[in-house]
Amino acid sequence: MKAAIAAAVLLAAAATAWAQDQQLGARTKAMGGSYTAFEDDPVSVWLNPAGIATQTDQMSVAYQTYTAYPRGRERGPGDTIVFTVEPETVMSEPALLPSFIGFVFALGTPESPMAVGICYAQPYLLNYAMDQVTDPNQTTFQPEAEVEQSFSRFRVAFAKDFFFKERGQTGFFTHLSVGLGLDVGVEKWDFSGPGEETRDTTTGFGGGFGLLLGIYDNTDDFKVNFGVAYQSALHYNFEFETDILPAFDMPQQLNVGMTFYLFKGTPLRMTADLQWIDWSATAEDPLFGQFESFEDALNYSVGFEYRMKVPGSDKVSFSPRAGYRRFDAPWSDPDNLPMTGAYRLVLDTKAEAFNIFTFGFGVGWSSEAGKSRSVDLAADVGGDAFNVAIGLTFEF
Repeated sequence: MKAAIAAAVLLAAAATAWAQDQQLGARTKAMGGSYTAFEDDPVSVWLNPAGIATQTDQMSVAYQTYTAYPRGRERGPGDTIVFTVEPETVMSEPALLPSFIGFVFALGTPESPMAVGICYAQPYLLNYAMDQVTDPNQTTFQPEAEVEQSFSRFRVAFAKDFFFKERGQTGFFTHLSVGLGLDVGVEKWDFSGPGEETRDTTTGFGGGFGLLLGIYDNTDDFKVNFGVAYQSALHYNFEFETDILPAFDMPQQLNVGMTFYLFKGTPLRMTADLQWIDWSATAEDPLFGQFESFEDALNYSVGFEYRMKVPGSDKVSFSPRAGYRRFDAPWSDPDNLPMTGAYRLVLDTKAEAFNIFTFGFGVGWSSEAGKSRSVDLAADVGGDAFNVAIGLTFEF
């Protein structure tokens, strides 16, 4: 009864809106994007490589949608054609390409855990309608151009866990995991404007690192983890100058978060995260100084996951999830959008910051050999467009 009430409260708290945020993984998306202090999900290969240090051999794949602002056309009065710039929910291209696929391979011993992880991740897909500005006094803007750009990274990661206390011993500062990832990034860029269709694909190199500290563990019913993760920027050598045509580098990103575990009687996980994204360094300064520049984003989030056994089965569990994310767009005023080089955004956006409500659930089970499996679903609402995600995790 207590489990059913907790599940109902979590889902009711989340079901009050709809979504927009690019967070990888269905489980993390359902929990508001709070993921930095996870230590049991293969998505950590990308989100915080330190989190894989004590994981078993397993893999995860996830698909999700993204929010786009494409240029559209509609029939206007008479024979006129009018442009539209309404937000849309879109899949990546091609649709069969996952937003994340990763593998964790456990190494070492129980006394000295370590792991190797490999993954493909596509955290961002940008699709913006734009207008080329040729007059510094221009006050009206038409979406005569469009840029679509995807950012993908292939990562190899290694993580090692260091014990400060003997296994099973309670207390503060029980262990520290350290992880490092090396990346090859690929960006695909498409631009269309009056009389011009241009494409470009190029690569860049970067990496990421993370820490995961066990702050407290009583080994019975309460545990607290603290995590820090950094993803480097990726700078691309485009075949053109980005002050001529609009194109973006991949931003650097810093995450700090905590996870609280309650075990016996109340199997609840609570997360809280703070995220900084350096969007300002990814774009060019405006051609005309009186126009706005792209701004950095500071997001924060909380998430909840309650795990219960399905009645009549010792091998199947059900995990309702919910979260909240304060999502900061890379502009300060929806009525005065930024420029990169000679191009200004022309979008129908509701705000400069969004209250994103997230929700979802996971169904987990064990094989005859005791290997765990799970299927996860998520959605979020409250932004310019809703988004959804689905994921599969498979222990082998």
